[in-house]
Amino acid sequence: MVSQLGIVTLRVDNWEKMLAYYRDTLGLKVRFADDKIQYAMFDTGAVRFALEGPIKPAHAKQRGKPPMMANFLVESLTAAVDELKKRGVKLLTGVKQGPNYDYVVFEDPEGNEQIVYQRVQR
Repeated sequence: MVSQLGIVTLRVDNWEKMLAYYRDTLGLKVRFADDKIQYAMFDTGAVRFALEGPIKPAHAKQRGKPPMMANFLVESLTAAVDELKKRGVKLLTGVKQGPNYDYVVFEDPEGNEQIVYQRVQR
């Protein structure tokens, strides 16, 4: 069902500073960046690296939670959500929209928040 890691997202407090750091200091190539929702994705090979700021997060970062989220790519989000529910996975959100993808946030047994997503054309 979930078989492919597509994106690792770092949730940051100072999005502009962190975007500049990863772009200018580390030299990562920006695939796209959206200042309005504070989301940037970098070209980092098969698994993308993304930054998410606090303005419009996929799911609100909670105190004491790790700032990194794995984003698992699926062919069908509807099928994946149905299967996750059957397997007793705790979903933290319903289906939400991101830039060029739909997703749900789930919680693992230690309370870490992860994402299952499907790419979409808008």
